[in-house]
Amino acid sequence: MDGGVGAISESLTGSAITPDRIRAVAVTGQGDGSWLVDTAGNPVGPAILWTDGRAGEIVDEWGRDGTLSSTFKKTGGGPYAGTTSAILRWRVENQKELLERDDIRNVYCKDWVGYKLSGELSSDPSDYSLMGIDTVNRTYSDDLLEAFGITEVKKWLPELKKNTDQVGVVTDQASGLTGLRPGTPVFKGGVDISCSSLGCGVAEPGTAMAVIGTAGIVTVATDEPQNAFSPADVGWLIPHTEKTWIRSLGMNSATTNLEWFLREFGHQFRDEATAIEGRNLYSYLDQELKKVPLGSGGIMYHGYNAPGGERAPFIKPSARASFNGITGSHTRWEMLRSVYEGVAYGIRDCLDPIPVTVDTINMAGGGVNSPVWSQIFADVLGARVVVPAGTEFGAKGAAICAATGVGLFSSLEEGVRETVDPLREYEPDPKKTALYDEFFDVYQRQRTAQMEIWDDLQAITRKAAKA
Repeated sequence: MDGGVGAISESLTGSAITPDRIRAVAVTGQGDGSWLVDTAGNPVGPAILWTDGRAGEIVDEWGRDGTLSSTFKKTGGGPYAGTTSAILRWRVENQKELLERDDIRNVYCKDWVGYKLSGELSSDPSDYSLMGIDTVNRTYSDDLLEAFGITEVKKWLPELKKNTDQVGVVTDQASGLTGLRPGTPVFKGGVDISCSSLGCGVAEPGTAMAVIGTAGIVTVATDEPQNAFSPADVGWLIPHTEKTWIRSLGMNSATTNLEWFLREFGHQFRDEATAIEGRNLYSYLDQELKKVPLGSGGIMYHGYNAPGGERAPFIKPSARASFNGITGSHTRWEMLRSVYEGVAYGIRDCLDPIPVTVDTINMAGGGVNSPVWSQIFADVLGARVVVPAGTEFGAKGAAICAATGVGLFSSLEEGVRETVDPLREYEPDPKKTALYDEFFDVYQRQRTAQMEIWDDLQAITRKAAKA
């Protein structure tokens, strides 16, 4: 919790806003994984994060025995290795010493922070929809728990509250640690996908967002959840505002592909950027990438570099990243641009199957700090990309939840209308989009062709590790 305490304290000390002017707070955080806490508020072992791959074989078996397809009809979500349902099943099979305990609650990152602020331990439908609940009705389902094989830990599931519900007030202890005014109302908030969508401007039906961060998340709002169970068996259908849900698909890795490439192969890029009047690395990359032709000279990159494989637009724990099309005449610049384009193809691979026409996408995350990458996204997606003003859109969405809860806005929709403004816009170039359409077709055919190869490679790698 030291990091959370420090972040809150630094936000207050570095701002002109004094604690007495803060009307309310709410919390957001990463979803999935499994965070066990006892009813006295003590962690029960280390949290297991969404990037964890230990439950991969469980998800593979659910795919083979039909569990994924049968549960999706009620959840609108497709479990992957880091999903709570899969990790809880892993706990049932491997941590039997915990199963007798009635004092455990499975919560999420934001719930833990909210508990430390207010002393109240609960969760909300947006976070738990990723595990698998009756999403349309926003409630737990005994049938789903049985299907996932986790009925034994039903007693660990907390009360679900709305994102605009007040859960308590800042305690004296939390006030002393953070600097927040004691008695400040604390509201529930939601999972980062939902709050980031709010902060980016997604609330009304048909509005859309893509976050280019550690993961690549696409969301589209709808007020007809019963018609939003497409594509089948992947992604999530997440309760959002009182009137809407968001259909969301998320690739496991987005900017982490670039971070990996620069970590392993970026020394020369950094040296060159520094040599040119101490230029910022990313500004230098943008300048030079403009000179690299669309299509990266025929190099195609698939960015499945998360240890748990991929979760959208398909579920494949064995999926792995790759470059295709490299020849001896290619340079590191074509390889670099192919990473930019590969992530954009991955976002399109998640957006295209959602049965809603999207002309404009509000885009956030570290990736859109690059004007060149933002334009690549517009051209690959064939849609206008709008970068909203501001930063930390998940936190902004949580603030909208708190402001609505305390009565400053009549609804989350009003809160979005009043607080979200465009900063930059990128229009697609139709000629470039037409070319990218052809490259994207190859991208999809290549990743489909590699599915069985990934499985074989994973099996052989595991065998080799035991040799």
